[in-house]
Amino acid sequence: MQTFPMFLKMKDRKVVIIGGGEAAAQKTRLILKTEAKILLVADELNEELQGYVDQGKVTHHPDAVTPALLQEAIITFSATEDAQQGAYHAALARPVGALINVVDEPDHCEAITPAIVDRDPVVVAIGTEGKGPVLGRLTKRDIEIMLEPKLGELVDFAGRMRIAVAEKIKPALRREFWRWVFDGQPRQLFAQGKEKDAYQLIESQINAEGQDLAKGGVINHIELVSDTVDMLTLRAVRHMQEADAIYYDEELPAGLLEPARRDAERIAFDPADYIKNFEAAEARKAEGQKIVFMTRELSSDPFD
Repeated sequence: MQTFPMFLKMKDRKVVIIGGGEAAAQKTRLILKTEAKILLVADELNEELQGYVDQGKVTHHPDAVTPALLQEAIITFSATEDAQQGAYHAALARPVGALINVVDEPDHCEAITPAIVDRDPVVVAIGTEGKGPVLGRLTKRDIEIMLEPKLGELVDFAGRMRIAVAEKIKPALRREFWRWVFDGQPRQLFAQGKEKDAYQLIESQINAEGQDLAKGGVINHIELVSDTVDMLTLRAVRHMQEADAIYYDEELPAGLLEPARRDAERIAFDPADYIKNFEAAEARKAEGQKIVFMTRELSSDPFD
C-alpha cells in the first residue's frame, strides 16, 4: 500500500483550488459537499465558479499562488489543466509540507482523490493509487448499485438512537442489535420505501431491550485447504467479520487474518494444544460469543 486511505474532518478547514475552468469547477463541486471553506485561486473564473463566488459559497483570490497560501490549507488542488503549472504548484507545496493534488498528474500528487460513493453519512472511497482510474470508476458503479440511495437516512436515524440503545440494551447484545438494524428486517423495509415501518421496528426492539435478538454463542470452524487469502470462502470471510474472537493455528500465515473484523481478539495456538484451546473456545461460546476456530484441514479427529 503506497497510499493510506483516511477521512479528514473538513468543517471550517480551508481548501485551496487553483484554476478557474472546468477542472477547478469539478473539484469545487466535490468540496462543496463538505463544510470546508473554499478559496479559489485564479485570474479569471468561468461562469459556474463565478456563480459560487456571487452566492458566497466560495472566496476568490485573484493574486499569485504562494507557499504560505498552500501551507494554511488542509489540502490544495491544482486544477489548471496545465501540466507545467501543476508541476510548479507541487514544487511550491513540497518544501512547506502542504498536501497537494495535481489533477491528472499522479507523479506530482501528495494526495490522490478517490472515486466516491456518497450516501452521507456513509461514504465509500475507492482508490487505485492513480494506476487504474477506470477500474476505480467501475468499482464505484458496482457499489452504487449495491447501496440503496436512501441508506444514509437509515444511518442518520440509527445515530440518533445510539443514546437510547446504550441506555436500554446490554453491551453483550449491542453488536447483534446493530447487525440486525443494518443487515436485517429494518434495512429491508427501508430499502422497500417503508421508512416509517423500519423506524417503528427499531424503536420497538430498543424498548424490548433487544431481548428478541438474544442468541447463544457459536463456533464456526474453518478448515483451510490453502494458506492464501483468496482461497477463503465467502462464508469463512463473513464468519471472520462477525467474530468476537479468532483462534488460529500459529503455523498459519498472519495474512490469512486480514479479512477479520479489526477489533476481533486473535489467539494463536500450538496445534499440539488443539483440544485445550478448543475447550477455551467452547467456554466463550457458552458466554454468548461468536468464535472462529481456524486450522489447516484436519487429517484425523484431534479428540480421538
